[in-house]
Amino acid sequence: MNAVASEAAKSVVEVVGISEEQDWTEESYDNKNSVSGLIIADNGQELLIYGKTSILRNTKEIHIRFADGTTKQASVKKKDESLWICDLCCGKKTASRSQTWQQISIATLGSSGSVQKGDAAVVLGKPFGYAGAVGFGTIASSRNELDGDDGSYPLLCTDIGAAEDGTGVIVNLSGEVVGIVDQGISGNSSRELVTGYGISGLKSEIELLSNGQAVPYIGIRGLDVTAEIEAQGIPGGVYVRTVETDSPAMAAGIQSGDIITEAAGKKITSLSVYQSVLRDQKSGSKIRLKGQRQGSGGYVDISFDVTVGSKE
Repeated sequence: MNAVASEAAKSVVEVVGISEEQDWTEESYDNKNSVSGLIIADNGQELLIYGKTSILRNTKEIHIRFADGTTKQASVKKKDESLWICDLCCGKKTASRSQTWQQISIATLGSSGSVQKGDAAVVLGKPFGYAGAVGFGTIASSRNELDGDDGSYPLLCTDIGAAEDGTGVIVNLSGEVVGIVDQGISGNSSRELVTGYGISGLKSEIELLSNGQAVPYIGIRGLDVTAEIEAQGIPGGVYVRTVETDSPAMAAGIQSGDIITEAAGKKITSLSVYQSVLRDQKSGSKIRLKGQRQGSGGYVDISFDVTVGSKE
């Protein structure tokens, strides 16, 4: 497990946010404005690093600290506030010939869908409040999900203790990243244990941000209309629980209680299908949503032309 951790750590970095007043070279580990980042791609000109947008608040500069302790300045390529994630780029230039460049590696993204309760887990990054940490334990649960804008995201929960603001990655015994640690998403009862997004639920967002594209956003939070719920006379599809304030969905007139049955000409049978259809859209494009709304005489057909937005 130590060997797995050492190899996987080559793709984990510390992202440090520098404000006007800070002297980042003099900060101690426990009060530094920093989060863990993950090297996800090398496009030949720059490294692409995935991190949390909290680092951008009141920040003048962003510095990347690599596993060997060297640092390099970076800039934001694209970000998304729905998931509080950003894609940073760090120029290569002469660094490609440096010793640091030979010691880092691109993260291998695994499948969180194959992770099961009881599997061994390695956590890296800043899960305990300080960078460069490593911890070992097991997956306690892989069945929980987090409701988000226009979809839901699988979670991986471990039995490893964590700091309240911990960030980092969860790695399996093959050295593949299967989770992105973010203690901010944990409930009060599980905040003291390392918890993260399952990587499979983030891959489409990572790909979009890496290509400089916005993550499509409409602003619906919903749930599946299961067979049991359908038996109560509710149409099949996605039930809209809430509509985000000032969202494209609100602007189009979608309301809580509506049932979404079709999007972009495709039948919507579940929230995952809706999420998949939306990810194929472009920010700024128009999409037609069809559905059902309950009236005095029962459910009636409704349709909306929605301009897809983004939360950058």
